[in-house]
Amino acid sequence: MLNIVLFGPPGAGKGTQSAKLIKKYGLVHLSTGDIFRANIKGGTPLGNLAKSYIDKGQLVPDEVTIKMLEAECVRNPKAKGFIFDGFPRTRAQAKALDQFLKTRATAITVMLALEVAEGELRKRLMLRGKESGRVDDQDPKVIQKRIDVYNAETMPVKDYYSAQGKYKGVKGIGTIEAIFNALCKIIDNGRTTKTVKKAASKKVVSVAKKKKTTAPKSGAAKKTKKVPAKRTSNKTAAAKKSKTVKKVSAKPVAKNKIAVKAAKPKTSAKKAAAKKIKPAGRKGR
Repeated sequence: MLNIVLFGPPGAGKGTQSAKLIKKYGLVHLSTGDIFRANIKGGTPLGNLAKSYIDKGQLVPDEVTIKMLEAECVRNPKAKGFIFDGFPRTRAQAKALDQFLKTRATAITVMLALEVAEGELRKRLMLRGKESGRVDDQDPKVIQKRIDVYNAETMPVKDYYSAQGKYKGVKGIGTIEAIFNALCKIIDNGRTTKTVKKAASKKVVSVAKKKKTTAPKSGAAKKTKKVPAKRTSNKTAAAKKSKTVKKVSAKPVAKNKIAVKAAKPKTSAKKAAAKKIKPAGRKGR
C-alpha cells in the first residue's frame, strides 16, 4: 500500500500536486481542509468546533482532527493507498497516525515536502484569498499567524519522519509539471528499492527454509529405506531356509521307501530260485 504524507506550509501548492498524484497512483485523497469544510458545511459538532480554531488561524486540536481522518480511512477499505494532505501537522499527530495505520497493517511510505520561501507564500495566499473568497487568506495578520504556527509546531514533524528515513524535500517553486515530475521520481525510486529489497529478503528466507527442511528429510528417508529393507531380507532368508530344510529332510525318506519297495522283489526271487534247486537235489538221490 502506498501511503504519502504531502507536507508543506500554507500556499505551498499541496492541493494542486495531490490531485495529480491521486490520478497517477490511484490513491484516496484525505485532505484535512476538505474534511473540515465538509463537516463545517454540514454543521456537525466536530465541524463547528474545527471552524472556531480555523477562523483564528490556529490548528484544530488533535483529537478532533484524528477522529475525522480515521472515519475517512474506514470508509475506503479497498483503497490502494492514501495521500494525507495537510496532516499530520504535529509530532503528536504523526505518532497517532502511525498507530492508527499499524492497526490496519500498513504504514506511511514517504513524506513529500514542498519547500517554499515565506515571501512567496504570502503572495500566493493573498491571491488565493481573492480568487476563492476565503477570509482567512485575505488578512495579512491571519496569514502570518498561520505561517508562524507552521514553523513553530509543524516543522518538528520533518524531524520525526527524517528519523525514519521517510522525509523527502522538493522545491515548490517552478512549473506545476516540473514539481510533479520531481515528486513522482521520488515515489517510483522508493517503490523500486522496496520491491528489490523485499524480493531479496524472500529469496534469503526461501533458501534458508530449503536448507533447513531438506537435511532432515534426506536423513529420515535413508533410515526409512534401510529398516524395511533389513526386515524384508531377514524374513525372506528365514523362509528360504525353512523351505530348504523341509526339502532336504523329505528327500531321504522318499529314497528309503523306494529302496524298500525295490528290495522286496529281489528277496522273493531268491526264494523261488532256492525252491527250484531243492527238488533237483532229491532226484539225484
